[in-house]
Amino acid sequence: MRVLTVLFAELIGLSAFLLPSSSCFAANDAVSSESAVPAIKQSTGRLIFEEKFFDFGTVTEGDIIKHTFKFKNIGNGPAKIVKTDTSCGCTTLSGVIKEYAPGEQGEMEVAVDTKGKKGIVVKTVTVTMANNDVPSVEIAMPIKLEPPPHPKMEKLRNINAETACKSCHLESGVGETGVFLFHRVCSQCHGKKGVGGFGRALNDAKWQKVDDAYISKVIHGGLPENGMPAFVEGVSPPLSDEQVSSLIQYIRKLVKN
Repeated sequence: MRVLTVLFAELIGLSAFLLPSSSCFAANDAVSSESAVPAIKQSTGRLIFEEKFFDFGTVTEGDIIKHTFKFKNIGNGPAKIVKTDTSCGCTTLSGVIKEYAPGEQGEMEVAVDTKGKKGIVVKTVTVTMANNDVPSVEIAMPIKLEPPPHPKMEKLRNINAETACKSCHLESGVGETGVFLFHRVCSQCHGKKGVGGFGRALNDAKWQKVDDAYISKVIHGGLPENGMPAFVEGVSPPLSDEQVSSLIQYIRKLVKN
């Protein structure tokens, strides 16, 4: 009888060890119920810009130009502008990096400093967003630049020596050739397409008969007695041989109709 009692006690202890307690079942049930709850997904925003393209048209070189781009969040959730990148340091903007609630509107003013810019250029702004239907938007702004109008000349001046003239008549031609170089350093005096102005016309039959060597000599050393400055000798930065050759080739095309 004593042996049976001991054996029965050992069996009870073993069953307690092997079977989990009710508290364990309760904890497991709690974990299972928590993992079954689906995560709540946040609604995304949708920032829409009224314009993604703006043409500044013809602008005088050196001007600072501005345009305001308007946008609105038409989505069901908030959207945030987290970063803006511009194509160069001359293009700036500020004040738009923030979160926009559904229905909220905003404005992005972009400024472009055109100093040192020539011809036709296109500036861009890339807007990067979070929790938005698209990750980014690019805005493009083409600009056609023209030099400022030339002041009236009352007397002959050494335009490549005087600081007030040098920036337009000499330094603006750096890196340019042909028609672009002529436009930068010659047209102020000789007129567009060489029709004449303060300087003589370059499109008449008499001038067209002058040989290339003479034209090159005039561009190199100038004709001081006639008010024609040098563009190579004694000036800085001088025109290169390639630039001088490109000017001669362009002048040959300036035939009066």
